[in-house]
Amino acid sequence: MNTEDLLKRYAMGERDFRGVNLSQMILRGVDLQAIDLSQAYLTGADCREIDLSKAILCEANLSQTILTEANLTRTNLEKAVLHRVSLQLVNLSQGILTEADLREANLTEALLYKTSLGKAQLQGAVLSRAILQRTFLRGANLSHAILWEANLQEANLTNADLTGADLRGANLEGAFLVEANLFQASLEQVNLNKAILTGAIMPDGSVYSEQ
Repeated sequence: MNTEDLLKRYAMGERDFRGVNLSQMILRGVDLQAIDLSQAYLTGADCREIDLSKAILCEANLSQTILTEANLTRTNLEKAVLHRVSLQLVNLSQGILTEADLREANLTEALLYKTSLGKAQLQGAVLSRAILQRTFLRGANLSHAILWEANLQEANLTNADLTGADLRGANLEGAFLVEANLFQASLEQVNLNKAILTGAIMPDGSVYSEQ
């Protein structure tokens, strides 16, 4: 399938494109709202400024795909592979990325308001200045992730692994960090006002105690 075929079939009302191979395609700026690309291959595709809002991409492979400034609001990317994907300035608000593979992905200044990232793999991901307010990150692996100046107000980071993460200047006001692992994490100038750290492992290896 080529880009022309895809867009023609979509324009005719077709939405079921499960398992298709769209690798290396140029899909910049196209409107594919509510499309079903479950288990599809989009590796290396140019999807800058694409509109995939409300789309279904469960278990899709988007490794090394360029999604800069894409609209992924309310998109279902559960268990999708987004390894080393360019997601700068992307809008993933209220999206579902449960158990997604986002290792080393670039999410600089991305909008992830109320996004579900439970048990997601975010090792080494770049989330500098990203908006993660009220984001669900329970059990997520954020080891060695870069989160400087990220907004994590009221985010749920219960049981999250933040080992060696760079959180300098981040806003964690009201965040849930119950039993989170912050060993060797950088917390300089972090706002932890009203954050809940019960049972969390602190940067020095000690377990947080309210007393």
